[in-house]
Amino acid sequence: MGGKTDLERVVAYIPAERKQELEEWAQTDERSVSWLVAKLIDKALQERQQQPSTSKSLLHH
Repeated sequence: MGGKTDLERVVAYIPAERKQELEEWAQTDERSVSWLVAKLIDKALQERQQQPSTSKSLLHH
């Protein structure tokens, strides 16, 4: 574990309770939090690519 990778690092700041939820989810699935978050990001990006260009913003005004 922790070997060399050509993946990029992203840092995000989240509330402690959200971090705890992610840790519990990752543990339940026998995965790392990093793997879980990467999969969630992949899914969100795939869903975004399937949306019409006018509704691709996460922040709705």
